Amino acid sequence: MVLDSHHPMRATVPLLCLFFLFLLAEDAWAAAEISDFRVMVDGDRALISLKLEHAFNSRFWERVDSGLPTSILYRFQLEKDRKRWYDRQLKETTYEVVATYDAVERQYTVNCKLDGKLVESRTVHDHDQQALAGAMTRLEALPVFTLDRPPEPWRLLIKARAELGSKTVLSLVPVLITTEWVESRKFRLPAREP
Repeated sequence: MVLDSHHPMRATVPLLCLFFLFLLAEDAWAAAEISDFRVMVDGDRALISLKLEHAFNSRFWERVDSGLPTSILYRFQLEKDRKRWYDRQLKETTYEVVATYDAVERQYTVNCKLDGKLVESRTVHDHDQQALAGAMTRLEALPVFTLDRPPEPWRLLIKARAELGSKTVLSLVPVLITTEWVESRKFRLPAREP
């Protein structure tokens, strides 16, 4: 079969090729994943712990060591365990870890921000890359939500995902590099007293 220049398939083939290249490129960046995701309820606070695996590849280290601020943004969503998708989400919050390398002092400054507000700052020396990776990829007992007592004893869960910056596909299309969403085990809070 010969396609003339006005045939619809002639324009579709290059688009399909671009789409498959996009999927391959996205898959190559999808190696980072969240593991050991746990939620602990302490009074009216939800504390989360997690580990971000495979985030520090050679490209990420190059970006950090360039001296430009390099961040990992964690997104968290508190949801009701309901079948209806349109009324599940109750709250959302972000936790950003930003590393900046100082070549003169030979150290990294790591700032942690919860919903844009600085909550912690620490210094890591450049010879200890494992400490820097740990500071950016391990969260322990981080208070992400204040839990209001629901009007009924809903089962709740927390979802998490990490964003590691962006890349351009085929030098044209910017793509956000993220992990898949992970869900915590479901938990309940007692209903409000009448």
